[in-house]
Amino acid sequence: MTATTLPAFNTLVAESISQHSQIPPEQIIVLDNSDKYCPDGIKTDQSQDEEGESLAAIFGTMASLNKGALLDKNLCTGNGGHSFRSALLSATDELANLAQGRKVRYVELGPEPFKSSVIITHLISSGVQLSQYVGIDINPESELTMRAALEPIIGPDRFAYLVADFYKTSADDLPPLPGSDKEGETITVMTNLGFQEGNDLPSRLGPMLSRLTRPGDLLLSEMQVLPSSAPSSDASDSESDSDVSTTSITDSKLVEEFYHHPEMLKFSSLVGKKFDRNFDLSPQSSPNSSSEDVGGGGASSNDYEYIFRLVPLQLSNVGEVAVATTLVSLPIPGGKGKNYVLTNSCIKYTREQFARARETQGKFGVKGWRETGDGSVVFQIAERRY
Repeated sequence: MTATTLPAFNTLVAESISQHSQIPPEQIIVLDNSDKYCPDGIKTDQSQDEEGESLAAIFGTMASLNKGALLDKNLCTGNGGHSFRSALLSATDELANLAQGRKVRYVELGPEPFKSSVIITHLISSGVQLSQYVGIDINPESELTMRAALEPIIGPDRFAYLVADFYKTSADDLPPLPGSDKEGETITVMTNLGFQEGNDLPSRLGPMLSRLTRPGDLLLSEMQVLPSSAPSSDASDSESDSDVSTTSITDSKLVEEFYHHPEMLKFSSLVGKKFDRNFDLSPQSSPNSSSEDVGGGGASSNDYEYIFRLVPLQLSNVGEVAVATTLVSLPIPGGKGKNYVLTNSCIKYTREQFARARETQGKFGVKGWRETGDGSVVFQIAERRY
């Protein structure tokens, strides 16, 4: 089963996995990232009610992950720097400053209740007048949760929602501003959080984000990043500049720990269940490494296996990046081996690569960033230039 969009990011990722492992390409089941969140994304024998429950559970795993991150005051502090929460709040302060007293329309791609509540509450407490909240999500199961989280903060009149594909939506599709608020007097602050920036090629993300914004609008995005290393000998080919830094794939401990978080295991289990009702991964399974698997950390439960690996990918204007991938194995009936479902694929830029991707693949200029004390997460603030 293959469901891809062009250019096919996950197909390129699957090819890299196969090149750097012992898994033949024909045994890797490739999904577009949106397929995991859309009712029609993966054709299964699940009933409509079961499909709805599955999508709600997938949304819930991400919400739970963010809730835990925001409640942990020491998460990502490193040697006394910003925690995940304080870095996010500092970035929110900068958004309030850049709004320069204008009313704000807050547009969220891939809505998430806990992070949104924290940001919007902080903006309002900083004196920002919130004109409207607009959530855009391909998963229809998220709207009720978002309403319950945000309407007590902003009121029902300022809450709007679009169940839509980001790539098929533009700024013209946003609902009209409420009351007497006018477009020219309001600035849009768009957020693309939860490492979503890594879920596709920057050559597709940049134009998509440009279509959803207008000149002068602000963009807040979040990425888990890796430290830079010196440029490799092949990082200066025809598709990249000689000063492009590369990603240190060897220094990936924090990334691997994230993908072995119980909620991330649960997410992959939910995707696996779409192919096999009996699929189950035990979060208590101990990660292990083996030269016999794809070469990354793995957790297994009975006939099912969960595999993590960072693989390289060359990107135009950016250089060689690392892509974090997770796969789950599915036994082929009749004892004919296994197939592997690609459940996660996310680019892990360096901070410099993230800025380069933003400025070369869209109409944005980076205004600043806030990073956690351990350097593992960056909140980037950009402005639509033209």
